[in-house]
Amino acid sequence: MSADSPAEDEPSDAEALQNALRAEHAAVYGYGFIGAHCEGEDRERSRECLDAHRTKRDALRSALVRLNVSPAASKAAYALPDSTDRDTLGTFAAELEERTTHGYLRLAAASDTSLRDLAARALQEATIRGLRWGAELVDLPGFPDGTGAPGGEDVAGD
Repeated sequence: MSADSPAEDEPSDAEALQNALRAEHAAVYGYGFIGAHCEGEDRERSRECLDAHRTKRDALRSALVRLNVSPAASKAAYALPDSTDRDTLGTFAAELEERTTHGYLRLAAASDTSLRDLAARALQEATIRGLRWGAELVDLPGFPDGTGAPGGEDVAGD
């Protein structure tokens, strides 16, 4: 294999985009649930997060269309918490953001610099949103254990 060819286990740009898109679909669904079950500042924050994830979802869809790839469809439903108390919803929101960072991690290695830029910004934004919901800051956001160790977590939260 030459230095210019991707390793066999590295996804193509389209596969990495699809993975990030699946994470965004789950986040949009999750924030719809959170917003419906919280109030006050939490409701406003959930609305802001929902809007941010919709914007990223649409950008990923557009990037896939530019590559002549059909964007992955959203599932009919995603896993939701059993409780709707404030702490549970905050934890769930932080988990949505963490899974979103996982979804963008491989996109950060895309061959297209504009996709790498999109991934880096999305990783940063999701990390900040997660912190606002009470997540702890890890050394390397996006990696399953926060330390840079490889892993294969399901980003859609099934």
